[in-house]
Amino acid sequence: PEAVPAPYAHSNVDSDEVLYYVNDKFGSRRGIEEGSITLHPLGIPHGPQPGATEASIGAKRTEELAVMVDTFHPFKLCQAALGIEDGEYWKSWSAPKP
Repeated sequence: PEAVPAPYAHSNVDSDEVLYYVNDKFGSRRGIEEGSITLHPLGIPHGPQPGATEASIGAKRTEELAVMVDTFHPFKLCQAALGIEDGEYWKSWSAPKP
């Protein structure tokens, strides 16, 4: 009953991490839509958004579905990928304004 289903904050010290969100029911991230993709490059701290860990305590199950790939060769972003970057994504680790 005291398990914390949300992922913990961490840095990948030797790999890039990319996630494809199959649905939008992701408890650790606000603003995720079905089909969203996130990239967390080597060494950049990331994890649940403020309050997500606490909100997940006691959850019996989740409906989230995502595919995560850790690659040990850095991603090279093409122009098409840069063209769809969400310039506000980095702000998602800030606490929401009251």
